[in-house]
Amino acid sequence: MRKSKFTLPGIALSLLLAVAPLSASAASKTVTVDTQAVTMKFDGQTLALPTGQAAFTYQSRVYIPLRFVSYALQKNVVWDGTKATVTVAEPTSSQAVVLKEYLMNSAATAKANGGKSAATGKIKVTPVNVKFLFDGAEKKLPEGQQAFSLNGTIYVPVRFISESAGTTINWDSKTGAVIGLSKAYQESNGSGGNSGTGNGTGGGTTGEGDGTSAGGGGAVTPKTVDEIAAQTEQTLEAMRDSCIESIIDLVGVYEGDKLIEQANKKLASCQTKFESTVKSAETKLKAAGATDAEAQTIIQGYRDTYNAEIKKWRELAEQYLGIKL
Repeated sequence: MRKSKFTLPGIALSLLLAVAPLSASAASKTVTVDTQAVTMKFDGQTLALPTGQAAFTYQSRVYIPLRFVSYALQKNVVWDGTKATVTVAEPTSSQAVVLKEYLMNSAATAKANGGKSAATGKIKVTPVNVKFLFDGAEKKLPEGQQAFSLNGTIYVPVRFISESAGTTINWDSKTGAVIGLSKAYQESNGSGGNSGTGNGTGGGTTGEGDGTSAGGGGAVTPKTVDEIAAQTEQTLEAMRDSCIESIIDLVGVYEGDKLIEQANKKLASCQTKFESTVKSAETKLKAAGATDAEAQTIIQGYRDTYNAEIKKWRELAEQYLGIKL
């Protein structure tokens, strides 16, 4: 019997690190800004902002969500609440799986809705003092620029974050488009740097697979039951990291009932992603020759681990944060 190795070994530490409030490094007043209809295109691919998020301008600069732009730049991003520090770095293999899926979904949404963010009028954002690390090296915001927080999401100047990660940013005022061009994309001049056909979001021609591999012909699609189970565990581990980070980002931004409400929304989103992942895995396992019983045993292993870890989350949230989820 194959036993799932999908675990959350650092969950207690993650919650403890999250306790330091973001509000401690935030200015007390809010700033009123104008949302803006913007098309965002990175390395030839148009991407859509997540539902509920917006682009806005402040002092003639375009601001967009930190996690969105980091993923658009194909970088992993981590928030450390104890130090009010954002770390942007190359993703690990498991993080890259989540990143690629995120970009694939974002590109599909952009294709469906035209790719331009909605301008919803004026909104109020809160200035926050944030330290930025790019591949371990600190880079400071230019004089006069600022990071902001809105509904638990950090917003940053798109030019600062992109150029700090090595991507050239251009602004097309006629079409209202932010255009990001990485060094590798520019050097390829479109040869091998275009988005692949089908579901691929990598940097070259996408090979067979589910759209999660990088370019250059794509990775080999798992064929055996063990290979599929191993890939599923990797995907779940990456999903775990993303879920932890998304919930940690809420701590200090929200308090009391509002924190509980937002945390439960994140947990519900993680549950949806988990169900989608295991459903896809079950289909692939059976296609690879697993019997119904074998597939159910593997899937049940994932479910047992997931439910146990959710229970840990709730217990730790009550113990260290004083909230019941």
